[in-house]
Amino acid sequence: MSESLFEKAEQSLRKIWGYTSFHTGQDEAIRSVLNRKETLVLFPTGGGKSLCYQVPAAIQEGLTLVISPLVALMQDQVQQLNERGLPATFVNSTLSFWEIEQRFVNARNGMYKLFYCSPERLKTDLFEAEMEKLNITLVAIDEAHCISQWGHDFRPSYRDIRPSLEPIADSVTWLALTATATPEVRDDIVKNLGFESPNIISKGFDRPNLKWWVIQSNRKDAKLLKAVSRAADNGAGLIYGGTRRNCERLANLINRKLGIQTAAYHAGFENEERNRIQEDWLEGRVPLVVATNAFGMGIDKADCRYVIHYEMPYSLEAYYQQAGRAGRDGTESFPILLFNPSDAVKAERRLKDSYPEQEQLEQVYHVLCDELNLALGSEMEQAEQVSIEALTKRSHLPKKIVHSSLKVLNQLGVIQLIEKVVPQVVLQFVASQDRIRELIDEWENQRKSAFLDTIYRQFGAEAFAEKKHLELDYLQRKLDTSRNGVIKGLQVLQDHDQLLQFEAIGEMPLVRLIEERVSRLPFQKQELEGHRNSLLKKLEYMLGYIETDGCREVYLRNYFGEENIQPCGHCDNCLEVINKPEAHLRRRHLQEIQNVLQDDGGKAIGEIAEITGKKRSELKTLLSFLIREGRVITRENKFYWS
Repeated sequence: MSESLFEKAEQSLRKIWGYTSFHTGQDEAIRSVLNRKETLVLFPTGGGKSLCYQVPAAIQEGLTLVISPLVALMQDQVQQLNERGLPATFVNSTLSFWEIEQRFVNARNGMYKLFYCSPERLKTDLFEAEMEKLNITLVAIDEAHCISQWGHDFRPSYRDIRPSLEPIADSVTWLALTATATPEVRDDIVKNLGFESPNIISKGFDRPNLKWWVIQSNRKDAKLLKAVSRAADNGAGLIYGGTRRNCERLANLINRKLGIQTAAYHAGFENEERNRIQEDWLEGRVPLVVATNAFGMGIDKADCRYVIHYEMPYSLEAYYQQAGRAGRDGTESFPILLFNPSDAVKAERRLKDSYPEQEQLEQVYHVLCDELNLALGSEMEQAEQVSIEALTKRSHLPKKIVHSSLKVLNQLGVIQLIEKVVPQVVLQFVASQDRIRELIDEWENQRKSAFLDTIYRQFGAEAFAEKKHLELDYLQRKLDTSRNGVIKGLQVLQDHDQLLQFEAIGEMPLVRLIEERVSRLPFQKQELEGHRNSLLKKLEYMLGYIETDGCREVYLRNYFGEENIQPCGHCDNCLEVINKPEAHLRRRHLQEIQNVLQDDGGKAIGEIAEITGKKRSELKTLLSFLIREGRVITRENKFYWS
């Protein structure tokens, strides 16, 4: 690579993105890509991974193929790139087959610099037919940890990326990127992608401005209010509330008790409402959001001062990624985790419940195929809407098992499942264009005539030959009516006037079989259990982070493979050792009591003294503290862990 090419990259950075220089590690990664070296980038959340392929895409000839598992993230990045004047597009199952074909034609004609798709898309007949015509020069694999079954977000379709691109594998530059990869996962990524001597570029997992904090209590609401009241003066915050119900309840609680403007955010809100909440938070109009873990993907707010987890994530990878959204500008910020000992039991149960037995998985697979009217050997070109309720009724299985089975089938690469679908209307005219125009002119009902005229103009001539998709929010704006008004109006044109056929999608998930229907699923029981056991092991590490007496930053960085790390001196455990050396020892004594009472139930003080070897006077002080904290209760002169 000539130095002038890197200078061109720096000029592009200033012109398109408005930055004066690359962050640490970005320059090295971009030089590696421009030198056509196999490259693995390991940057923490907010480390600027996307620029490592977007900048080379801007200055190199040919097309950059970006493989991403997240539909929303694809759409956000494509929108941002196009706004910056860098032509980009995506294809996924929310688009009509005609629209996907058109985007491939445009890509073939050199109209885009970046082309985003999911790994499942690489296996389609259309992609295989178009692949060698697209002039792909760089393949960027985002969220590369999905390749490894040891990763926290394993997707088997990621393991097929290299085989799917084999016809062009030797002629393209390869780049894999992730924010969270243990040494085991890194090795798996390199091996699976066939990298021979890759450049592995890591910024490390040191975030010196983050003050890691864990608060253990069975009164999490009270602790949350106290934490927010202290942190709110520092700036904007983000709370991960876990469930939709929790998000709304906690947002109302904070608004009512503290008077801090707080918005709830989850997938139950309309797309337009979710976008408004994101924008309000990003622009500082709303200082605090309580959200499910869907919030934050691809959102960069440099001055978020605190991130509080009301519910514990099930892996350190997920926790580090979410907590790392605090303090991206380098200013002191606080990731805080609230933990109740019962959370651990609940988490383990949920993980086990998330993995159905093999027989249940087979049953849901065949019921799904029946619901989609697929015979043995049949294939699907496009994703179709599926009712969870209908599958539950057909299978006679609990709804929770049906839903988790679909997720596992998606992870195993058997189906493509899209749960967060932008609400759309799929429509095709069954009357001729002449007949439609004639009725628009003839109808005396001006409101109905205007409705049909708008529908005719928005869907256009293509909708007479095939089904066409348009976003429901877009149609609402054009028709100046409610969502219900759009559906009712179309229902009249379909059922009474028989001018069109339509379907509203978005309330139910979209599903597509990746390959033809088979009589038996092609994997063994141990394949399912292997991934489940890996996730349970990750949960153990997460609990270890919570329970550790040592430096939390050391624990995190050791987990991600860094060695010889010195204590940070500013996490809660470090500060406790510095400020209250005796408290550090006390914590261990409290843990001993917890172990005795949790393992064996109620105990009299004499029994506890005999087991632990502690004096009664010391035990009385420790037990009194635990009773005040609500973690121990007494009954008939015995102590029980609550």
